[in-house]
This record gives sequence, C-alpha cells and structure tokens, in this order.
Amino acid sequence: DILLEVSLLSAFNAAPRQGHLDQAYNIFAYLKVHTPQCILFDPTLPEISVDIDFKEFENEAWKDFYEAVGEALPSDMPSPRGAPVKMLCFVDASHASNRVTMRSHTGILIKLNGAPISWYSKRQNTVESSTFGSEFIALRIAAEMCQSLRYKLRMFGVPVDGPTSVFCDNQSVTNNVSVPTSLLNKKHNAICYHKVRECVASGWLRVGWIESKRNLADLFTKVLPAFT
Repeated sequence: DILLEVSLLSAFNAAPRQGHLDQAYNIFAYLKVHTPQCILFDPTLPEISVDIDFKEFENEAWKDFYEAVGEALPSDMPSPRGAPVKMLCFVDASHASNRVTMRSHTGILIKLNGAPISWYSKRQNTVESSTFGSEFIALRIAAEMCQSLRYKLRMFGVPVDGPTSVFCDNQSVTNNVSVPTSLLNKKHNAICYHKVRECVASGWLRVGWIESKRNLADLFTKVLPAFT
C-alpha cells in the first residue's frame, strides 16, 4: 500500500524538507489506522480472461528477425518437483510524473499463480519525450525481472508452466513487441525494443494489452484514491 509513497519520498533523502517529514507522518498515520494487514498467497492457477490472440506469440515469422534458440536454462538445475506455477506480470509507467525533472515512474507487479511475489516502484533514470518510450523502458525492466525469477525458480526445482504473461496498458507498445513485422521509428528506444522482442521470440515471454483500470501495476506509478 505504501510502496509508491515510500519510493517518492526516498528521492529526497539527501535534502529533505518539512513537507517531506509531514508526508512521512501521513504514511505512519495510515499504517496505524489500517493495521494489522497481511498478504494473501493464493496457490490456485489463474484464469486469464483478457482477450489476447496467443497465436501471435507462436508465429514462425519471429525466426526471420531473431535467431531465437529458446529460453536459456541453467545447466545444473535440479529436476522439477511439485505442482507447476504460472507467472503473471503487470507493468505500467506514469509518464513525466515528476514535475521538476519530468522523469517517468515505473511500476511492476509479478505474481506466481494468485500470489504476489515481487513488486517494483522506482523513478526512471532518463527523461522520455513520449509515453511510448517510458512504457518500453518499464517493459524492459519487467522482462529482466521475470527472466531472473524464472531462473531462480528453476534452480529451486519449481516447475514453471508455460511462458510468462505480461500485461501492459499501452496498445502501441503491445503491438510492437507481439507482431513480428512491426517497425520501430524511435531509434533511442531500440535497446529496450529488441530486448523485449527477443524474449518474445524465445518463447518464454508474451505481452498483451489490458485496460488501465485492470492493471494492478497502476498502484505503483501514481497516487490513487482509497476506492478506485
């Protein structure tokens, strides 16, 4: 609940002001009123109800653009045991939310089945001139987080069921990484662009569009009212 607020205040650790202290008091007041709280870990497999054309992710045209050899698996991983888990990832970016530096804010939530496992809320290091660029940077960070978590699960002996489903609320970004023949017109986003597309071509990642009101990562990019 306080991940975004703590992330915003941490940017002023070097030279905090009275207003920052007042907002820190508000965070503690919120925790005092809303305690105790807990995180629910739901082990049931999720049902993806979002309308996504998964055939695009298995398109043979990817081979014309990337020499994908599949997911890189650790050579010394143990034999998988137990019930498999399905990984879901929600990613969002608040474009130019910092009114002083005009930097965007990235929010990521990763779930295994129905349980939240990893979450991320941090200001981006560069200033992006469009929402497209900030969303692509957030998507690249999400892809790297999912890749490292899949590697860790494999080393723990946990079977991973199918590719990781990543949900983004920017239609242009979704089309650029899910359609093999799409072209990138902004060269300064090329690294993030090819990183995510190569993950999709390898078969362990797929990206789909979701409405903003259903994107759980929206909680980590902007301050929302109590009931949304």
